[in-house]
Amino acid sequence: MNGDDQSILKAWIAFLPVSAGLFMVLLDVSVLNVALPRIAEDFGAKMSDLQWIMNAYTLTMVVLLVIAGRIGDMVRRDRFFILGMVIFVLGSFLCGQSWNTQSMIAFRALQAVGGTILSANTLAIAAELFPPGRRGEVMGLNAILMASSFTLGPIIGGWLTTNLSWHWVFYINIPIGIFAIAAAWLALPPLGGKERVPVDWVGALLLSIGLGSLTLGIIEGQDWGWWDEKTISCFVVSFPYLLAFSLWELKTKYPMLDLSLFRVRNFTVSVVATSILFFGVSASLFVFPYFLQGLKFLTAEEAGYWLLGIPLMNTFVAPIAGRLSDRMNPKYLMSLGPLFFAIGLIDISSVDVDIKYWEFFARIAPMGIGMGMLMSPSLNVAISSVPIEKAGMANGTLRSMNTLAQAMGVAVGGVLLTTRMKDWIPGYGNQIPDPGTMRILIAYAKYGNPAPLVEMVKGFVDSMHFVFNTMIIFPILTSLIILLFLRGSEHVRAAKAARGGAIA
Repeated sequence: MNGDDQSILKAWIAFLPVSAGLFMVLLDVSVLNVALPRIAEDFGAKMSDLQWIMNAYTLTMVVLLVIAGRIGDMVRRDRFFILGMVIFVLGSFLCGQSWNTQSMIAFRALQAVGGTILSANTLAIAAELFPPGRRGEVMGLNAILMASSFTLGPIIGGWLTTNLSWHWVFYINIPIGIFAIAAAWLALPPLGGKERVPVDWVGALLLSIGLGSLTLGIIEGQDWGWWDEKTISCFVVSFPYLLAFSLWELKTKYPMLDLSLFRVRNFTVSVVATSILFFGVSASLFVFPYFLQGLKFLTAEEAGYWLLGIPLMNTFVAPIAGRLSDRMNPKYLMSLGPLFFAIGLIDISSVDVDIKYWEFFARIAPMGIGMGMLMSPSLNVAISSVPIEKAGMANGTLRSMNTLAQAMGVAVGGVLLTTRMKDWIPGYGNQIPDPGTMRILIAYAKYGNPAPLVEMVKGFVDSMHFVFNTMIIFPILTSLIILLFLRGSEHVRAAKAARGGAIA
């Protein structure tokens, strides 16, 4: 084994605890979803309480991601990452000890602070551990973790909730976290601290208020009503603060977010492309649990098995695509990936309640292929295109934009679904086919009134198809943006130069 191979092996060993920490954070949201009904039962929680248990986490992350990434550039990133894991593990323990919904919401926000530090610095750590030209595989691993968490969460969460209790969806993080903390302390070399400059607290405050208000309006808009004064107030507050943040960042000597990053074409294209796809993915996939658990009466754990086609195909494709992105023009992989996702949307736009497992698997498999072909090359291109001293800032910005796009996707998908449902069901009041609602409708049908059940099933299936068909435009748009604007050859030249190879 030569010296280069030895250094790469050491980098992989060092990155393993980072991977464990990231997977723990990504898994947390989908694991918790399954446990919410049991939490509601124990605490007597209302739907709004349950929503805030989820929203407190998302809101905190969106607000802090850029800030946490920037701080990682200014301090010892390895120690900062370990601090994030400590906070996340502590928050997980306290969530499991919660005595009411208010305490859980507070502890979820604390948990999100730790999760934000981890998420905002993972790609930056990868960029520091692995040299240019060797980052594709590790970005593939990152893409696998992101996709796998989506479907493994319900399986793990369902088993824990059924066989132990809802507390264990939080307690499961503790042994994983302790292992990751110990391993990171031993394996991670000194990282970060590339820029010893003051923290831009004014920029951090402006960005927090602006992004926080915008995210709150997006998350709560469907429940409050898009024309409700609270929703409008959130948007009215957000835009002046975001504008003020942009102007401040342009004039301050040590910006929280160096806006010149967006002059780097490959970074900007990667951020825009992945955010558009995340928007389309979230708007499409959020309906699957209602279809599988409400209409097909699967448990949350069973629904997770039905969705395995996406992470399995992604697991196969992502590392190959990541590796190839350092050896061939990534533009072609990145632009082809969204088209596979669009094919998946077309395939599932005609599913009905009688569909069998393997047919469903085959129809969603192109979505996993598409995500694998896009995500690992785009993460590689984005992080490799910026100066290493600003890797944390770039990482935080990328994750913040993607998370915001996901929240917007769920909101828009919900609007499309409910708007279409109103065409089917007179006086529709935003009901969804959750298992409880469907049991009530089945009971009505048994007593001679099948119309509500028929309307709900036909209306939801048609509305689900409508969402899928509408969202097809977004992966196609993603593909076009990459084809037109990405400078893939520039990335390959830099990767080859870093490896010491001949430039083609």
